[in-house]
Amino acid sequence: MRHQSVSTAVFLTAVFLTAMFFSNGAIVAQPASQPPSQPAAQPANQPANQPAANPVAPKAIPRAQLPGDFDPNEPPVNAFLEYSEPQHWTARMQIDVTAFEYSNNQLQEIQVWDFATLAVVFPVIEATSAATGDLAKVRGELRVTDRLYTRDYSIIRGYPGDAVYTRWDASDLAGIREVTILVEPEVNCWETTLNEQAASKVGWPKGEYPSKARSTFDPQYGIDYTEFDREANLRVPALVDRWTEGRDPKSIPPLQLAKYLAGRVVELVQPAAPGLQRGRISTRRGFEGVRVLGPDRTIRAGRGSPFDIACTLAAVYREAGLPARLVIGLREFDEFDTTDVTREELRGIEALHAYVEFYLYDEATGDEGWIPVDPVMLRKQSSRAPALNQPWEYFGTHNQLDHFIPLAFHFHPPTTVRAYGSPAFWGWFATPAAPATAFQQLTFATYNTPVRGGD
Repeated sequence: MRHQSVSTAVFLTAVFLTAMFFSNGAIVAQPASQPPSQPAAQPANQPANQPAANPVAPKAIPRAQLPGDFDPNEPPVNAFLEYSEPQHWTARMQIDVTAFEYSNNQLQEIQVWDFATLAVVFPVIEATSAATGDLAKVRGELRVTDRLYTRDYSIIRGYPGDAVYTRWDASDLAGIREVTILVEPEVNCWETTLNEQAASKVGWPKGEYPSKARSTFDPQYGIDYTEFDREANLRVPALVDRWTEGRDPKSIPPLQLAKYLAGRVVELVQPAAPGLQRGRISTRRGFEGVRVLGPDRTIRAGRGSPFDIACTLAAVYREAGLPARLVIGLREFDEFDTTDVTREELRGIEALHAYVEFYLYDEATGDEGWIPVDPVMLRKQSSRAPALNQPWEYFGTHNQLDHFIPLAFHFHPPTTVRAYGSPAFWGWFATPAAPATAFQQLTFATYNTPVRGGD
């Protein structure tokens, strides 16, 4: 029996110091010359030979204009999955950005910021294969130097993979040293069961995929480029060609291909480090950030973090022509009694997790849906892939996704924003310019409340 009224918290603290080679030590997904509701023509530090696939320009929608007809008891619309065991979660995500400060016996440097305008973006989830979120009920606030600035925000849609971001705006800020964003979305999560018979009948579309699926082929941090490599997936084409024995991947039905390739990645890559680096503040749950090696380094090493394995599988799927996206979130283990805070394997390192969703689309009927694949959990079952002619736990069918709270589809927003150090899901755009250096700290918590009929 799973606890329906447990209130627990998983706290992950990520302390970041500017360390990346991108743009003077900051992460910049696109040239910082446009506000984040407008897409840049081509992302910086990403492969230039991949055209943008999403024709829909991101658009900011004021919070007051969001629809209020969300039904928390209604699972995602998916022609190929069945849902059970609903769980209702509130996630609390906070990013603290602090001006650079340095001092020793001879020197002291304390920076302050002056912004004419400031726009901060942070992800929220509207829907995954196993979860839905009510955008109209997102709570939060923008604080400047520990004082409330606003609780108002806009929602921005139109990013690759159907990603959605909150945007928080401020202006005429002078002499400030700290900015804080607190975002509290509500998410409903379900266990999933794959209707393999229905999914196996879906073939490749003769025309194009819908734009939300095509957009997943856009360059993305962790899949196409990382802090280590401007092109991070050069080994993937040869790998897919070898695994398919030179055949056109589209000569294999999509579901069968996705299962086969997932099995090959599971056999190739061994789970290793958790992918979170210790920060300059050494605490049991203090992390410097998400460390993503990229598919090339992961394939070469034959081992990687859950994030590396998920990125590798997503890259393999995309190379084979399957639309695929990452889902990054927190695994909440209240059913395993996480009141014991000494159980680090549940409360800290392994709480932040990622899996992959690929997209099925029946062109004739219009049936569609994202299918979850958790390669790390598959690997934990066995280093050998199961037989292709039998259902797989963690391929479509996943009995833990009701306790997985999705946070983002991207490690770094795929728009005109800057962050500092390792990717932390957020970013900002400032005029006259964003600071070249800063510290950032990221904290997560999750809370579970009962789902009652009629709510």
